[in-house]
Amino acid sequence: MSELQGLGSALDFLSGLDAGQDERFEQLGRNVVNHLFVLLRSAGMYDLQNDAMERPFKQMAATANELLALFNEEVSLTLVDGNFFVNRRLVKLDFSTFQNVRYLRRIFDYLGINEILFTEQLDRDLLTRFVRAFLEVVQTKQGSIRDYPLTGLRLRWLEAGEFDELRHDDDPRRHIITVYASGLLMLRQFVNDLRKGRSPRHAKVKRLCLELIDMEPRYHNMLLALVHLETYKGNLFCHMLNTAVLAIAFGQRLGLRRDQLTDLGMAAFHHDLGWALMGTLDGEQGDDVALTMEGINYIRDDRDTEMDRMRVKVARSLVRLGGFNELVINRLIVAYECQIPEDAPAKGLYYGEIDASFMTHVVRMASAYDEFTTPRKGQPALLPDQAMKRILDDGGKTYDVFLAKLFANSIGAYPVGTMVELDTTEIGLVVNLPLNPINFHRPQVKLLIDRMGRPLEDGPIVDLDETVRGGSKFVRTIERTLDSREYGVSITRFFFG
Repeated sequence: MSELQGLGSALDFLSGLDAGQDERFEQLGRNVVNHLFVLLRSAGMYDLQNDAMERPFKQMAATANELLALFNEEVSLTLVDGNFFVNRRLVKLDFSTFQNVRYLRRIFDYLGINEILFTEQLDRDLLTRFVRAFLEVVQTKQGSIRDYPLTGLRLRWLEAGEFDELRHDDDPRRHIITVYASGLLMLRQFVNDLRKGRSPRHAKVKRLCLELIDMEPRYHNMLLALVHLETYKGNLFCHMLNTAVLAIAFGQRLGLRRDQLTDLGMAAFHHDLGWALMGTLDGEQGDDVALTMEGINYIRDDRDTEMDRMRVKVARSLVRLGGFNELVINRLIVAYECQIPEDAPAKGLYYGEIDASFMTHVVRMASAYDEFTTPRKGQPALLPDQAMKRILDDGGKTYDVFLAKLFANSIGAYPVGTMVELDTTEIGLVVNLPLNPINFHRPQVKLLIDRMGRPLEDGPIVDLDETVRGGSKFVRTIERTLDSREYGVSITRFFFG
């Protein structure tokens, strides 16, 4: 499979989110290590014909067979640097799995293997042969289980070079899309846990926030491209992630410290989270309307809602989530101050002359940019440059004028994903932020069509800040923006295949 196909598959994996396929894989990954350990431990305690062995055999066969059906190919369980991978994807442990994995690692080490390959559908007979071989090696302390002729299973020892790819991946796109996809899954579960009265895992949100902060700035363009992944835009969990991505990118370009970025990112994640606890609308709007930004905006804008009371309820919801302590005060303030209609300034929230906080202004702009680039009420999404222009042209009615200019300087007047026609008649796609933030309207562009109107299979990336012989005249300037949809260009597919 080519590199491009591999990344295309990653996007296809994202498309399976709504069907719950990835959640099911995560559970199956945990199940296969749990059930394998329980099977081997039980075999050391009971005769193989004992009724107590019925369940371990049945669970192991069912899990392996479901994985085989899911991947429609052989399934590998590989141990690398203390971590288990199923078909090259890391098994994400929970507390109940952690102890079993520790013991299973010792079993693998004792047997001298670091991979089990499931090659065909398993039944009790095939698993019994495997367990008998395991017991014989353990009891006699002779021979290697790799020498046993097993059917349906292949046990091996891979040399370090054979699984280096699991340790390191030279293509940053794979890491970026993994972080983003994992973030979507986690935040969707986080929102669902809240709505079902379960206690959500706050530590996972902070871990995701730190992963985004630690991402190298040179890869922010690819992360910003994922903000335009259309399949999930409009869902609350996706809006939470996109708002955080934009806010963190802005903060890093501004030079904020890591602790300040963490506060900003966590505030962005939580700014609309209280709506997950507000219940749903009556009537035709449907049961899940509070999970979508359309439903939230319906309450904000279209209903006769007392927003002062609504803001207080949202803030109280967040207090119930995280308690009232110094760590959550900033995000509570942002959440409170963000619960106003999108066309209203963040003023008049308090008695006196107190204005909204710096973080609120940033989060509101990041949130608005994501909403503007999301289809709503039968209207198409704004293009990236149109969304930024709307923020810049606000004139202080909604967004602070100075911070809006800083936001455009950081994200670009022509954000990543904007299709442009240059004064040279060349056509290209903005693929990176401006290197010189002063010239925030001069990003880096990948040329798609040359001056003669010919499509370029792999055109060069040009910096619009480049000048003729180092003088004051620019080599290229944006003449106008184009609708990438009319050219069949998908922003995320362009970056990730």
